[in-house]
Amino acid sequence: MSRLTYIRSARKMLSLLFLFLFSNTIFASAENISLNSSHSLSSVEKTPMATFQQAINDDLAGHHREARQKYDALNNGMLAGMILLPSAVNLAALERYDEARRAFTLLRQNGNGRERDYGLLWDLWLTARTWQGGTTALQKTLTDKAANYKWFSAYESAIADIYSGKGDEKSVFQLIDSIAFSQAEEKADAVTQAVFFVGGYYQYVINQPQKAQKLYRDYASQLNKSSLERNLVLKEQASLRISQ
Repeated sequence: MSRLTYIRSARKMLSLLFLFLFSNTIFASAENISLNSSHSLSSVEKTPMATFQQAINDDLAGHHREARQKYDALNNGMLAGMILLPSAVNLAALERYDEARRAFTLLRQNGNGRERDYGLLWDLWLTARTWQGGTTALQKTLTDKAANYKWFSAYESAIADIYSGKGDEKSVFQLIDSIAFSQAEEKADAVTQAVFFVGGYYQYVINQPQKAQKLYRDYASQLNKSSLERNLVLKEQASLRISQ
């Protein structure tokens, strides 16, 4: 998902918090209302927002350990709900898969429709990435996880179909091409997610790293630089080069 999505959401959350703080000073004098609300917004917005933005920037730059420190610092604060998704992706980037799985489970329980979709895709990827048994059992597990789930996003549903063994790469990207996104970055973000998750299916479900490498190579120029999955794609691509 894209950096701008989280920054905008966090700013909206802080605006609502400001209104709450303002309403709770209603019995103060007009002068005190002005001073207190102004001070409250400044102190609320300055440090958490700056830390949050820097954590996202660190992740986008591939500095996942530095980002982790910032997410941990924000964990119990007013942005705790907002950082849940990027923090979970960061845990996966650090290969702390059990913690990432727990974080994405929380996202699926408490998030909106889009976040629940995203959390389930990550559950499929993490299941495949950490699987210890045979391929047949893995495929059944993945199919069962995605069964009877009502998807919010059509293209994320198409990605899940691949993990369920009933979809294909071409259909996913054709669907993304057919969607009228409101901004070009939204489409680039969708493409980047699809590349990461479909590539994960090739690598960890059907064990066809050559197909994953080709996918990563074919879409290298279309990856969104503001998407958290971009560095994960590059990491997977690098690991495939080393293993060859």
